[in-house]
Amino acid sequence: MEFYPDVKLLHMFCAYLSAALFMVRLLLDLTGIFDWRKSTLRYLPHLNDSILLTLALVLLAIGPWKPFLHQWLGIKILAIVCYVVFGFFAMKEKFRWPIRLIFSVLSIASLFLVFYLAKFKPVLF
Repeated sequence: MEFYPDVKLLHMFCAYLSAALFMVRLLLDLTGIFDWRKSTLRYLPHLNDSILLTLALVLLAIGPWKPFLHQWLGIKILAIVCYVVFGFFAMKEKFRWPIRLIFSVLSIASLFLVFYLAKFKPVLF
């Protein structure tokens, strides 16, 4: 438990970085700049998200919360899955822009839900 604050801080940093990288890639696509797909910006989010997932598992192991006991955590995990799926479709080049924009909005909404649940940890039931 002594490492919990440090791990949590690093986890939060990676979460904000993940959101920022997603937004940057969306904005680059929106403005017609597709060169990022051949650069480090294509792979950097995957590395960051792997670190983020590892830190989340460490927090679950050393922290007091359990996903099925604390409802906010279970819903947060479900919202993360939605964020990943919606983000996957938002980044797909084969879809036209209106469809990608819908998936982008859904992904960002899921991301806001994740951040809300992480910050406030509401009692849901």
